[in-house]
Amino acid sequence: MTKRSAGWLLHALLLAVAFVVLAYPLALDVGLIAGAVGAVAGTLVAETMVANRYRVWVTWAFGFATLAVGWFAAKMLLASSAFALALTPEAAIHVGEMLRWSTTALGACVILRATALRFRVALAVEGSVAVAAVVSTVAAHRDGMIVRPFSFADWFWQQGLDPVVAFLGVGIGASLLLAGLLLHGRSRSRGLIQLLLVLLLAVVMAQWIRGRDPSVAQKNAVGGPLKKSQDDPSRKGGSTGGGSKGGRSEDQQNSDLPEAGQQGRNRPAAVVLFHRDVQPSGGIFYFRHAAFSQFNGSRLVQTTLAGVDPDARSDFPLERRPVEGVPENALGRTEVATDVALLTRHSRMFVLTDATEVAPKANPDPARFQRAYSVVSEVVTGDLSQFVGQTAGHPKWTDRTWELYTELPRDDRYHQLAASLQSRLREEYNRSPLALALMVKKYLEETTTYSFARKYQGDEPTAEFLFSEDRKGYCVHLAHAAAYLMRALGLPARVSAGYAVEARNMGSGSSLLIKQGDAHAWAELYLQGLGWVPIEIAPEKTEVEPTPFQERDLQQMLGEMARRESHTERVPASAWPVMKWLRSAWNALPWVFLGLLVLAYIVKAWRAVAPHVNPRRPKLAYRAALDRLSAVGWIRDRGEPRERFATRVADVTPSLKPLTAGLTGYVLGSVESPESRAGAPLARLARAVGGEVRRSTPTWRWLLGALNPISWWWSR
Repeated sequence: MTKRSAGWLLHALLLAVAFVVLAYPLALDVGLIAGAVGAVAGTLVAETMVANRYRVWVTWAFGFATLAVGWFAAKMLLASSAFALALTPEAAIHVGEMLRWSTTALGACVILRATALRFRVALAVEGSVAVAAVVSTVAAHRDGMIVRPFSFADWFWQQGLDPVVAFLGVGIGASLLLAGLLLHGRSRSRGLIQLLLVLLLAVVMAQWIRGRDPSVAQKNAVGGPLKKSQDDPSRKGGSTGGGSKGGRSEDQQNSDLPEAGQQGRNRPAAVVLFHRDVQPSGGIFYFRHAAFSQFNGSRLVQTTLAGVDPDARSDFPLERRPVEGVPENALGRTEVATDVALLTRHSRMFVLTDATEVAPKANPDPARFQRAYSVVSEVVTGDLSQFVGQTAGHPKWTDRTWELYTELPRDDRYHQLAASLQSRLREEYNRSPLALALMVKKYLEETTTYSFARKYQGDEPTAEFLFSEDRKGYCVHLAHAAAYLMRALGLPARVSAGYAVEARNMGSGSSLLIKQGDAHAWAELYLQGLGWVPIEIAPEKTEVEPTPFQERDLQQMLGEMARRESHTERVPASAWPVMKWLRSAWNALPWVFLGLLVLAYIVKAWRAVAPHVNPRRPKLAYRAALDRLSAVGWIRDRGEPRERFATRVADVTPSLKPLTAGLTGYVLGSVESPESRAGAPLARLARAVGGEVRRSTPTWRWLLGALNPISWWWSR
């Protein structure tokens, strides 16, 4: 087989594979086979037409005509009842599939291959089609959806392989495929080196992606409004993401609140395992990681007062410890134990409200989870209407604590609006803390619009939002507005931040997936005998469409992984030696490539200084001169005489001619000795070549050549 035939056959096979991968979700088996044959035929037709010097527009016209005729003919045949009766309906469908997909592949490959043969830059388009086929197949794996696509991920799990690693391998293969197509037809040595560089880059990037947390804990991850069930009093709610930075400065504390936007909303953040069934009041599970109760003159921040907000303590537990905050024998609460397995790095712990105990937990799968911990919580499950008569606050609170939870901006508009809302209640309810809070909730839901469009960055952003004409904002604005209005009514209130997830997402299982889009801020009211009660503000008008929950398969799979006592149960013990070897080899790859890179630079440096270290060998001086030239793109062709090459680059470096003549004379024995004639003079000429190359070459090109660790490879 000739080199040319091997070339077209390689492209034909690659395009056939790309077509099968792209058409797999759409075509029947007979259509896939026919399409693969059509791709090979189309590549051969394109090669033949280009070899016979057909114009480009003729090949394009042929390709598009084949596409159009094939689809039209297939449609007509499938619409013909006589054709179906003659062949049977099943056979007619198969014939139509074969005709449609064979002509599609043939026409498309004629266009792609002919264009790539006429215009070398079009090779990138041809290669991109092949890579796009691979990318489209694993596109469902993005955003941490490690169980998709099922047909691939399931097989990897059965073999004990993490699909993340497997799909990174697919990505490396796709990059090498594209590079191979673009390099086809070049010299073997240059193509091999460039493929190795592509492989090096791909492996380094894969290691970075594999070891990188897909999202810094909760940072800039936000979602749309929560979609509630019809019997939920909070019909809709805001869900936004927020940063979770350590430290206690005002700016850092403020970063714990959600930010407007929608980046990374589908990325999994954690999975929570419930040890008993529980239905929270309002149908939402709240996971708190911070509470904001102290007014600093501009906004609410995390308190600096000792003994206040003990339930908002968020450092990870090193041992089992109790959490204060929930009243003893609290009304309307149900105790539930949960295990939390983090999928992303979190600098602060979040717990199901309201926690009474936290404890560390062994990581069930270090390859998948960042860390794990256990929480015992008292969840509000009672009907809030039964607490209408409960008083606000705790009897043991000091005056300073009451002041902390009721302080608000010095803006009379808060008090005026709060008094107006209180006057709307019937007399028997206008002193009930819960009834007042629900009136605030009702007012905000009817008069505000959930939106990310507006930003309020003044000294009093909550006032700018609440007293604006359109009152557009998201959960941070709504939660602060509710807290200030409740405080204006004399009620202890604060803002909490973390995650809010609909309970119905659990379905019939016991695991709950938390995504970054579930990050949220909400207001809370303290009722005696009950504790902190979430007051969810769910505007009736919204500009953000809720995202339906579609990750039940991922939720179930991660829940099963989180239940395992040890990651050694993941695959049979007999398979571990191979897996350990593969992981060790994978982890060693970056160091191997780093070592090769360092070695390449050492070789390059030695070849540059060798003529001065050992001037008795004239060949070293000539080799150093060739290295200087190859670094900037001047390379002697195979079989090209040295004298002809020196003449070709004379405008760049005139000194190469005498250097070449001196080396030739030494090799032929026409000089006296290396010390007297071929030593130092040739080393000086090699140094002169380097200076001339530097002066005659653009700076950027010279720098690239100096940084290229293997530029010496092409010296000959």
